[in-house]
Amino acid sequence: MNRRNFIFQSSGLALTAMATPSFAKFVPAKDKMDRIAMGTLLFRDRFKQTKPKGVETIKNELTLMDIPQHHRDMYGIKKIEFWSEHFESLDQGYLTELKKKIKAAKCELLDVQFDSSQFDKTGYDLSTSDEDKRRAGIDHVKRWMDGASFLGSKCVRVNPGGRAGRNPQGTVENCIKSFTELMPYAKSKNLTMITANHTGLELNADNHVAIIKGTPGLYTEPDFGNYNNVNIMYDNLAKIIPYAYIVSAKVGTFTNVDGKLEHTSYDFDKCVQLSESLGFKGNYMIAQWSGYQPDIDYEKVAAWTIEHVKANIK
Repeated sequence: MNRRNFIFQSSGLALTAMATPSFAKFVPAKDKMDRIAMGTLLFRDRFKQTKPKGVETIKNELTLMDIPQHHRDMYGIKKIEFWSEHFESLDQGYLTELKKKIKAAKCELLDVQFDSSQFDKTGYDLSTSDEDKRRAGIDHVKRWMDGASFLGSKCVRVNPGGRAGRNPQGTVENCIKSFTELMPYAKSKNLTMITANHTGLELNADNHVAIIKGTPGLYTEPDFGNYNNVNIMYDNLAKIIPYAYIVSAKVGTFTNVDGKLEHTSYDFDKCVQLSESLGFKGNYMIAQWSGYQPDIDYEKVAAWTIEHVKANIK
């Protein structure tokens, strides 16, 4: 038994390569950097909307307008991701200027992550049994799809909902119903919908797979940093990686030892190796999440993560 088959079968996923969504979408990359993307999450402490509490003056402040050229100049990144928290509005004028910045930097907007924003804190829940709230959630997602599509984004990351302890009425069936209703709208906007193991029902990997299987055209965005339990995270990732369109190559906490960064949250290299062994050929989205570490240089965290992805992809 080869290594790939062993991983599939040991995770309850006795699947053939061509039977899973991720293998049909990608052509071989000419350069490893063509498979690496980066969003705004890693630099959230430099955005006024998401700066740490107690920080009055932001050093080297960023806005979405800066990100395309920043990522291109600093790291040679061509594919970028925007987080909804960092938008200043969805007005046509603002989006038009943002689109110009993407084009000027010769970048591609690969994904927009939908959570809330400073100008729209209503949030959404696609899993709720409250039909009025579910329909409001669908409308919320459509508004953000309109903005993402105008910017030329390839994907949108949408949360299923059902956050543990906050919505005990949320169900996988309602998630599937909502995503199925959204799919034609996404296609009309030339958008691929993806959903990460992020905040709700999908943090259970079996629920996540059930939502994907119940919604043709929907893909996962496996996130290395979101299971919060190193004892189960690799098995859970193995369940959802075969349905991936993007992989969130997220790092967590670092220590700084004699000027050298060391990642302490989990075995990041192992996560990339697992993705590759399962046949993932798409883009790795560089990200970071943990408590704010003022003694850590996040520019160096970005460079560390890029190099470790490059070292482990084929």
